[in-house]
Amino acid sequence: MKRALIFAVILSLWAVAWSLASEPMALDRNGVLWRLTATPTGTVLVGTKEGQEVARSQVPFTLGLAGQSDVGLQLLADDLTGKVVVAWQRNWSAFASEIILAVWSAGEWERIDHVTGEPGLRPRNPVLRLARAVSNYPDPVEPQKSLTSQDAYALLLWWQDFGDAGHPRLALLDLQAPPGTRGALTVVPLKNSVDFGIGCPQSLPGDVLEHPKFASASPGPVTHVLAASPSACLLFVHEIRFELEPPRQGAGDAEGGLGVTAQRRRHTPIFGVRKVLPVTRELSAEGTRAVLGADLQPVLYRVLPEGVEYTVATEQGWSAKRLLKLENGLTLDRAIALVENLAR
Repeated sequence: MKRALIFAVILSLWAVAWSLASEPMALDRNGVLWRLTATPTGTVLVGTKEGQEVARSQVPFTLGLAGQSDVGLQLLADDLTGKVVVAWQRNWSAFASEIILAVWSAGEWERIDHVTGEPGLRPRNPVLRLARAVSNYPDPVEPQKSLTSQDAYALLLWWQDFGDAGHPRLALLDLQAPPGTRGALTVVPLKNSVDFGIGCPQSLPGDVLEHPKFASASPGPVTHVLAASPSACLLFVHEIRFELEPPRQGAGDAEGGLGVTAQRRRHTPIFGVRKVLPVTRELSAEGTRAVLGADLQPVLYRVLPEGVEYTVATEQGWSAKRLLKLENGLTLDRAIALVENLAR
């Protein structure tokens, strides 16, 4: 009993420390430190430079009733466009929520998007990531010259329910599109690739199923997502790749006469599944968390009273379960960090 009480206290202290440290921050190349904070009246964006506050704004939708809250705060700063992108989960009640995406640019909110629709589907666990693609291509007017196309996208990932089932969804926002541009925001369900396979002998834990994740990597033209299937004991690694679109043809090219239009070519997203992994009964333990690194070999782990139990995906399957014990001065937060770093 005493040991269980000590473990509970450790977990509580770690949770408090984690919540304080998890307040999202982003530093842009102009030296502005951006911070996103949840307050009793709503979410506030603050920018400081060399200790001086240079920006402060509450997002346009304030909290009005008891029991409402903003959680899952996400923040990134894009140097290509100079824009700050924020996302969060707004809990309207215990049974209704939505995911909101907002863009701060030139001292004002450029756009606010309610990306999830029906609050009763309980969208939750948002994760925000920046993707960037750079390509060179011949100038259609002067082929001896080379043009460069640079595009930046905000990728927002979350989970939501659909009756007794659910699946992850992904929103893509073109950060260079002018405000109000139709088609700048696209929402894609990552569902079509996760509805096959044998049935699960037991339900996957929510910490694995309802927390789709981006792979740890610098912003680039290829992004990977780890998502679990609710109907099969499978983990999927989805790939989102941005490739340069083909040259656009002029209005008269249907008859073959005018050549390509001289305008900047953009990148377009291509979706696919890179890897499928089984989830065994042994891994379906309550409290299991999943981490995906750039090597696309997920690490699954859970916290036990004596330490952190984990397993690592390999090309031959899953490794044997291992235990990193809390001994010789190894703290819980450090043990979790060491295990998560195995997802390289």
